[in-house]
Amino acid sequence: MKVGIVGAGTMGAAIAALFANADYDVVLVDVSEDVLKRAKERHRGECLEELEQAGLKRKEDLVSKIKYTTNLEELKGCSFVVECIKERLKDKIELLKRVEEIVGEDTILATNSSSFKPSEMAIHLRKPERLTLFHFSNPPILMPLVEVGGERVAEDVVAKAVEIAKYIGKSPIMLKKECRGHVLNRILGAAGAGVGYCLLYYSPEEIDAAMKNLGSPFGFFETLDLIGLDVVYDVLMSYREVYGEKFAGFKVTETIIKKMIEWGKLGKKTGEGFYKWVDGKAIISEAEPADLTPLIAAIVNEAFRIVEDEIADRETVNEVYKLATNSPAGVFDIAEMLGYERILEALEEIYAKTGLEVFRPAESLKLMK
Repeated sequence: MKVGIVGAGTMGAAIAALFANADYDVVLVDVSEDVLKRAKERHRGECLEELEQAGLKRKEDLVSKIKYTTNLEELKGCSFVVECIKERLKDKIELLKRVEEIVGEDTILATNSSSFKPSEMAIHLRKPERLTLFHFSNPPILMPLVEVGGERVAEDVVAKAVEIAKYIGKSPIMLKKECRGHVLNRILGAAGAGVGYCLLYYSPEEIDAAMKNLGSPFGFFETLDLIGLDVVYDVLMSYREVYGEKFAGFKVTETIIKKMIEWGKLGKKTGEGFYKWVDGKAIISEAEPADLTPLIAAIVNEAFRIVEDEIADRETVNEVYKLATNSPAGVFDIAEMLGYERILEALEEIYAKTGLEVFRPAESLKLMK
């Protein structure tokens, strides 16, 4: 089976490695020869190390299974194509329309969009039912999660996407309904506002030390560096279009991110973000763990709102968090360990102080008192 990946950046290169490692023939397309060159270098080194770390039986040679090209026409003959380009809805729509003209009628199209709903793209296609959400957690090789679904996608397309996700060593989660940010990144959006409050009292190193104490292999700011601050900012802007100020935190946090983007400090891919990166690893000073109650309260609150919106049930949301963080505890597990009364007290106190929407207690959470 021949698979196409469009976009050879942080996510696309890693996703291509997963497919090549599972013995698919891969066509990796990007507009930049330099980006393709960097992807090939990752496939010879870093990606192999991550496959081993993830416990996936790895091939010794990924490059021989991948065609690196700037020519979109090379996607002809692919049975499954995943778009992994920048988080700009107009660009994604235009790309998928072009891809649809190149590939066969039965080719499945997939979007790894961090924020946009698949139906926002599918409505512009001749065959909207062929497009599914296929969203990985970052870093894609190390984290098991793939969110799958869509309100216009055909059932057999979703079933095939689930099968493919499992074949490349991932744990697919089907979502009931669409929303911007899906489940994972709505939680991450709430976490961003929560962490902004924590920054009033603690450093990024202290916050990340506490995250790792909760079982996450990566700290919050380490994760932002992995994603790329330019991508993070685009996702925030995408949210603002439909959620207004719901995920807004302190303006200073957004200003810091904008300045870092201006300075070219995008995270791992540029060698520096919140941390310096050497040989693919963040250099993080040891620190005393912060009190993450405000951050936990924000993500638990959003988890309840996701269930209220019927995007996914409680068990699914819990599982998404576990798989996205590779942690033994889900968001509701953490809530029960901390105690719902403490979480509600924190939300009410911070909401009264700040008026930030992300801290306004969800109605269903109030019932947990």
